[in-house]
Amino acid sequence: MLLLSVKALTSENYELLSSYGIDVVTPDTITANQIADIMISYGWDNAIGEKILADPNAKLKWIQAQSAGVDYLPLSLLKARGITVTNASGLKALPIAQTVLSYILYFARGLNVYAMRKHWEPFTNQYLINELPVLIFGTGRIGKQIASHIKAFGGTVYGVNTSGRAVPGFDAVYPISNYQAGLAKARVVVDGLPGTADTADFFDTRFFEQVNQLFLFINIGRGTTLDQDALLSAIDDSRVKFAALDVTTPEPLPKNHPLFERHQILLTQHTSWGEHVNAGRTGGLFRLFEQNLTSFVNDGSFKQNVVNLDKGY
Repeated sequence: MLLLSVKALTSENYELLSSYGIDVVTPDTITANQIADIMISYGWDNAIGEKILADPNAKLKWIQAQSAGVDYLPLSLLKARGITVTNASGLKALPIAQTVLSYILYFARGLNVYAMRKHWEPFTNQYLINELPVLIFGTGRIGKQIASHIKAFGGTVYGVNTSGRAVPGFDAVYPISNYQAGLAKARVVVDGLPGTADTADFFDTRFFEQVNQLFLFINIGRGTTLDQDALLSAIDDSRVKFAALDVTTPEPLPKNHPLFERHQILLTQHTSWGEHVNAGRTGGLFRLFEQNLTSFVNDGSFKQNVVNLDKGY
C-alpha cells in the first residue's frame, strides 16, 4: 500500500505506517511509475492529484484533507471515482474557539478603545458576555466548542444548521431557512459556514438589512460566505458596530484594502487556528488520520470526518 505524504510526517508516523505495511513517498521523491499506485494521499497536491485523477487505473481510495473546508478539491470527480475524502474538521476547534472568545472580549471589554489611546481617558461603556447573546452559523465541532466557551462565561448561545435539529450546548437551534428567528435575539453573529455554492455571499446586503445595532460580526468560516462590501456598508451606517474577520477574499488582502481602513474591524489574517505546540495549520493532523487508519487497512471503512461529496462538507 502506497501513501503520498503531501504534509510532513514525523519519524514516529513513519514507523506506525510501516507497521501497517504502508510505504511512503513525498512530492519530492515520487516517480512517474508510482503515481498510479498511490492509495492514500495525506494532504493534497494539485499537480500530482491531477496526474492521479487523469489515470483511469489509479488506485487512489482515500484523501486526508489538511483542512476542514474542502472546496479546493474536485469533489464531483472524486465522487465519480469512488474516492473518500476525510477532512480536518475539529482539528483546530479549540484554538479557533478561543480566538472567537477573544474577539468578543476585545470589543466587549473596551480593549479596542484602549489599544488606540495614547492618553489617560477611562472608558467604561463595556459589556459582559451575558449581555451579548451569540448566534453561531454552524453547529459542528467548531461551533460546539465556541458555544462551550461562551456558556462558561454565562452567555446565551443560539445556533443555525441545515435542519434546525437540537445540538447540546446551544440554548436553541434554528434551521438556516429561518435563521431570522435567532438573528432577532442576537447581538453577536459568528459565521462558521463552509465554502460551498449554496453559501457563497450568504451574508450579503439582504442579510445586513435585517440587523440593527448588531454589536459584532465574526467570520471564522470561509471568506466566500461574506459579501465584504455589504459588511463595509453596514459598518459605515452603524447597523454593525464591530467586525472581526479571520478569513477574507482574497487572501492576502492587498495593501490599502478598505477592510484595513476601518478602525471598527479587526483582521487576524487566517490565523485563528494558531497553536504553540501543534504549530502550523495542520499541526496534529496525523491524530485525526490515525483514527481512520486501522479501519481503512482492515476493511476499507472510516470512523469519522468523512466528507459528503455532494454537500461539500
